[in-house]
Amino acid sequence: MSDTKPQHAVTRHLNPDVVSNLSPRMGTGPLDYAIPWVIELRIVGTPTVLQVKVTESMTIGRGDEDSPKRPEVDLAPYNGYEQGVSRTHAVISARNSRVSIRDLGSSNGTYLNGGRLEVGQEYRLRHGDTLMFGRLELQLFFVVTPSSYEKEDMPFSEVVIPTISNGERVLILEEEEQVANAIKSVLEQAGFVTVWASNLTQAITLAEHNMPDIVLMELMLNEGNGINLIHFIRKHPKGATVPIVVVSASTGGYQMGQAIDAGADMVLTKPVGIDELLRGMSKVVPNSPDVERGIGLR
Repeated sequence: MSDTKPQHAVTRHLNPDVVSNLSPRMGTGPLDYAIPWVIELRIVGTPTVLQVKVTESMTIGRGDEDSPKRPEVDLAPYNGYEQGVSRTHAVISARNSRVSIRDLGSSNGTYLNGGRLEVGQEYRLRHGDTLMFGRLELQLFFVVTPSSYEKEDMPFSEVVIPTISNGERVLILEEEEQVANAIKSVLEQAGFVTVWASNLTQAITLAEHNMPDIVLMELMLNEGNGINLIHFIRKHPKGATVPIVVVSASTGGYQMGQAIDAGADMVLTKPVGIDELLRGMSKVVPNSPDVERGIGLR
């Protein structure tokens, strides 16, 4: 097939490397849940990061002008045609304590950590897995998960959100809207009132205008340093005792140490489980009920 075909043409067939097929990796857990998973798909070799919320399922493929329906994750802008991505290539689903992927009969195959998926079979995805759609390579990272048990590869069932707040106002500093929306949804169900700042300047302005009861913040920002918000809060006349909880993608001990030294009360790392987040928040809310390890799961 000629390389001069337009992007909406039939998917190019590639000559894939010979790799062994994988056995499906199954998860357990009898119940579905409505709390979203937020995942990142980082296109290998580029600075591009796709951040998406997975509730029940999302199709990954290549949109084109001849089709009115586009996949939820459209890889056409990332050389999807040249890399052999099909229009409807695969589907990622979240249910029963796992996120899984299923190839939809793509022309050039879906690969998980180097192994080609059997068409129609579900394979469990884990934090840090490498995916290939044709020859387009992405790495998957969990950002928000229903339970911290996922970090430990342990099964769980339905997530239950207890009321742990008396209406405390939480300022959330988080650049990524999908992450902010997931956290806001959980905290509001737990009884908090939330306000979202998408950048450092906005967060400082909101805090100066109306000091929150609690600050929940990302440390690693594209513009500015989250440490500066901690310094601002602690120097403000009304901010000396405001609890500050850091939920960050940073895994470096130095950055976390900086946050604690600046005045942060607690540091949680992404991916963050909803039960883990609620346990942390309960510790900084006055007169909040104790949230033990098992609470938040039914």
